[in-house]
Amino acid sequence: MSGRITEEALQFSHTCRKISHLATFPVTTVLICVIGIGIRPCYSESGQRPYDLAGCVRMALASSPSIQAAEADLQIAENRLRQVHAARFLPSVDFTWIFGPSPEARGDALTGVSNWRRMSVFTSTELSLVQPVFTFGKLDAAVEAASGGIGAQRAGLDRSRFDLEQQVARAYYLLLLANQLRDLAHESRAEIDRARRTIVEKLEADTGDFTYTDLHRLDRFVYDVEENANKVVKSQALARSALRILVGLSQTDSLVLADGSLRPVDVQIRPLEYYLSLVEGRPDLGQLREVLRTRSAQVRAVRTDLFPQVFVAGRFRYGIAPNRDRQRNPFLKDEFNVTELGAVLGFRQSLSFASTRARVKEARLSYEKLGYQARLAVQGARLEIEGAYRSLIEAKANIGAARDARRSTRRWFISARDGFNAGLEEAGEMVDAVKEYGIIRAKYYQAVLEFNLAWVALRRATGNSILQ
Repeated sequence: MSGRITEEALQFSHTCRKISHLATFPVTTVLICVIGIGIRPCYSESGQRPYDLAGCVRMALASSPSIQAAEADLQIAENRLRQVHAARFLPSVDFTWIFGPSPEARGDALTGVSNWRRMSVFTSTELSLVQPVFTFGKLDAAVEAASGGIGAQRAGLDRSRFDLEQQVARAYYLLLLANQLRDLAHESRAEIDRARRTIVEKLEADTGDFTYTDLHRLDRFVYDVEENANKVVKSQALARSALRILVGLSQTDSLVLADGSLRPVDVQIRPLEYYLSLVEGRPDLGQLREVLRTRSAQVRAVRTDLFPQVFVAGRFRYGIAPNRDRQRNPFLKDEFNVTELGAVLGFRQSLSFASTRARVKEARLSYEKLGYQARLAVQGARLEIEGAYRSLIEAKANIGAARDARRSTRRWFISARDGFNAGLEEAGEMVDAVKEYGIIRAKYYQAVLEFNLAWVALRRATGNSILQ
């Protein structure tokens, strides 16, 4: 069940992990996202095919090398089962046909003479077979082990699919968040520009409402915004590239998101006990169960070495050389002219009993060890489900709180903006209002992102596809 991972795959995995850290923006970075420089949103492009989350997931499943590798592993396991069935129901058959030069030989064992000057060609055909008859359960155990291998690889394929779905969803929502924040950035940038024009007009008119300190303070704030916004642009480009790679698009292909804004997924949250009851449906635990089944069969297969293996063997051989006399004496044998046909019943017994018992004990202990690990994995899976559930509940509460705070902060922002335009508020108050309004809006969308990612994580933790 293990395979080689190429260096390119490792590098891509490392890049995906770097992109995944974008899901935990610090507050300062979120602030910069919101009040950063305005950039044209990618989903406003026209004439291009939009991609929704389900479409991205389906494209990724159809083109992912990791899925193709898992499917190849499944086919290998299925082929192994066919081999075991062939060994069980079909004999081991070998066929050999040869031809070559034959010197002339006449007479018998007493009067025979050979003449190497007169050569001809001989042919020989040989067919041998061995059919197991009774193996004390070795073949049955081999079939059981091969069947368990198929189940393990099939569960591994499901696990790879769920992992890929989570990666695609993370990249999709991160890119959608970046697009959403750029819309907010355009609005915030416009407010800052209007505020700066107001200060400049008042200073030129020498009304006394503002000072150059207000202007410099505002310019200092804009510098911070633009400096840090470049980091956001870089992160967004990485997220877009990661999503392109995951869905199988080239870097020159357009990537337009179908969703125009980041919204919480429409999902009914059930009690925790419901999700915990789904733990047995996880593909990783199913894979462990199949591996346990394989290990149990392997223990039985090793134990059968303590008993004899009964088999039937048969052989047919026919050779003819036209320039040699055929010998009729049954005690004489001529490799050039020969006819043999026979079948026997036999058994094979290994006499290394001590070594065999040691191998049986080792196999049994490996099976027991894996059983303990499976029990530990169930406990870890239940904790993972609860963690995703708690994160989902927390994010939902944060969405509600951020929504209320956004309304209050908007009233503060409007009041500060109107007071600033009327010359009743200083630039510092306007900057603070813009900052806080930007922060709370960004926190709202950050909570939405965390809610959606927690939902994806919960689906994966309970062994369910996000496409269902």
